[in-house]
Amino acid sequence: VFAKQDFLPRDEAEPRGQERALRRLLAGLDTAVLLPTGGGKSLIYQLAGLLLPGRTLVVDPIISLIDDQLDGLRSQGIDRAIGITRADTAAGMIAQKLDAVRTGDALFCFIAPERLQQKQFRDAIRTLTVGATINLCVVDEAHCVSEWGHDFRPSYLDLGRVLRSVSSDSSGSAPPILALTGTASRVVLRDMLIELSIDRADPA
Repeated sequence: VFAKQDFLPRDEAEPRGQERALRRLLAGLDTAVLLPTGGGKSLIYQLAGLLLPGRTLVVDPIISLIDDQLDGLRSQGIDRAIGITRADTAAGMIAQKLDAVRTGDALFCFIAPERLQQKQFRDAIRTLTVGATINLCVVDEAHCVSEWGHDFRPSYLDLGRVLRSVSSDSSGSAPPILALTGTASRVVLRDMLIELSIDRADPA
């Protein structure tokens, strides 16, 4: 599907970074991934999302990144993916796209963090979890949780708690959170893990 012969980074001892992250997600473990741009971060959640039963929710900071991710999936022949943006609100497409979320027609759903502040969307996700699980919550460009959350994007604050709340199944079990970043200092990484409630004591 993805036309890849091996996991990255190639100079890393096996199992390589991509594979280690993938195995953690398949085991239901929260995972933070720090790989440079072009290092294959997207493949981790795309492959995990296809292997795990259910639907994948991806949080991206800007519309252009959502468009890039959708284009990347479609180039691999994966068209059951939607992005919900302000442009959809202006075009009157929100109801149609929320229905795709409710019915599970979309395997991947891309949103901005502000979307999770809207009750209509949260209700749509909770309705989805009644008949199908959310298998994975992805926070792309996760350093924004630290760098923007305390300033002009308050929707990033408490993002981990909100994701776990709306995506939990009927038994109260939440899917793993995958935090992806290509740039994070030690301080930003620590802050990111705290804000997303990812166990900093986990050595992996």
